[in-house]
Amino acid sequence: MADANPLDILRKAIELVMPDFRHYYRMTRKARVVNAYASDGKYYADVQPLRNDETDDPKEPLIPRVEIPILWGGPQRGIVCPPAPGTLCDLSYYDGDPNYPRISNFRWQGNVAPECGLNELVIQQTPGVSIRIEQDGSFLTVSPRDWTVEIGGNASIKAGGDTTVEAAGTLTLQAPNIHKIGNEICSGTGGGTGTTTENAHRTTNGSITVNGPLTVNGDLAVSGNSSVGGNSQAGSRSGGSCPH
Repeated sequence: MADANPLDILRKAIELVMPDFRHYYRMTRKARVVNAYASDGKYYADVQPLRNDETDDPKEPLIPRVEIPILWGGPQRGIVCPPAPGTLCDLSYYDGDPNYPRISNFRWQGNVAPECGLNELVIQQTPGVSIRIEQDGSFLTVSPRDWTVEIGGNASIKAGGDTTVEAAGTLTLQAPNIHKIGNEICSGTGGGTGTTTENAHRTTNGSITVNGPLTVNGDLAVSGNSSVGGNSQAGSRSGGSCPH
């Protein structure tokens, strides 16, 4: 023993009494969120330490204001979802120091995680409110409430196939100028004959074919020749003679 290294002796002594150090040195343990709250962009939770069987540990008091982990980092950057009371979590300590607790992970046990297949990605607030990327890459957003997208610059939607916009109510397109490029087919509900009402001046560079009656409630000016294949009736006539 005379030649033993003093550091080795001290290390052995610490290993022998290590169980007595648990009051000062903390390991990761189970916990439950009691309350969650926000403060100036920082998020905290009060947590209750648990035994390994998920029951409250009466020897451990509630730990207030434990920092909630945020996915991604940077100034005002990240995905934030404060946990609901009752959520199970893992309670850790920086360098084992009980004065510096942290929530290292949230656990789904007891809450039932959102349904998600292998190779899928699901972000869900509550059942019926979710963003889902399916196995084939399809993107699905589900919400029973309003959906608003705000873009400060240009926006583009490009589809390699067909695109459908369906509204149970009114569909509104609003812009100083609206450009439609391509052929256009219009019909009423169910594919029948519909009604188009305009409050605008229209200029058409091309021909117009009307398959049905045409009613003009106002003056009609024709700068070129007029050809009528059927009978023509007029309530009055002025100007030059009309040949028969």
